[in-house]
Amino acid sequence: MVNIENDLRKILPQMFFLTIQIQRDQEGFNQKKSHKYIRRGDKMVFKHDYDDVPVIKVVFWGPSMAGKTTALTIYKVLKSLEDPKQVYKFLKVEDPTGRTLFFDQAIFGLGTNPQTRKSRYKYHIFTVPGQERHSGQRKVILQGAHGLVIVIDASKNQYEYNKESIAELNILLKDKFVNGGISFVFCLNKMDLPKEERISVADLGKLLVETGWSSNLRDSLSRVVETSCLNARDDLTKILQEKNLDELKDEKGYLKRDLRPESVQRIVKPIEMVLREILVKKLQEVGN
Repeated sequence: MVNIENDLRKILPQMFFLTIQIQRDQEGFNQKKSHKYIRRGDKMVFKHDYDDVPVIKVVFWGPSMAGKTTALTIYKVLKSLEDPKQVYKFLKVEDPTGRTLFFDQAIFGLGTNPQTRKSRYKYHIFTVPGQERHSGQRKVILQGAHGLVIVIDASKNQYEYNKESIAELNILLKDKFVNGGISFVFCLNKMDLPKEERISVADLGKLLVETGWSSNLRDSLSRVVETSCLNARDDLTKILQEKNLDELKDEKGYLKRDLRPESVQRIVKPIEMVLREILVKKLQEVGN
């Protein structure tokens, strides 16, 4: 049986994205057919894709024009610079105004299996359309999600839309939040706005109370990352336009990860936090 504490100490510090080798040949986990689930009793862990690679599903949730698609686009561009072999797919479906129509989707790899040379895991990231008329689509996209990045629009004039978005999510997934069945991080976006035009983390806390999100406000606020997609986009553009771009690359020709601008790292952080928590939970499930 896996020694959870020792495994976490050995594995977690070694990985940029915390790729955890789950022992799939343990009793009750030897499920190797494509498009099947690994289960322990009746508990689903991960679905497998056509390459028999476990798949993690993460959904970006939030009101229209909060920055979900922009954040995912920045993340995709960064991953294409840092590790292009682990970028599998990127799809955006927009209406003429630039609003998401149906959903956006991106697929990334996580770690490498030395035996198969394939990714140890893949994680699919979806964004939901934020307009009120797409409530049915949002419900469908949420199905099977392991984690959420909940994007909050910091504009004060979007407060009620944020409130409606969180209330809807609370209705759809309340039980999973209560029992810890789904991982989540709040992304408080548009923090580049003047202070008088945006809400603070404390204001977000009040919003969570108003929507009945959580009785443990301290825990929820510990999951808030302040971001600016505008600043991240501009900083990433500067890197792409750098005349001496080759000097920023490692021996493999990839962008050095320690050169990420802070604004861009803040876009990446919520995704990393969600993935880390999902993988730790699944490792614990294997060990129990």
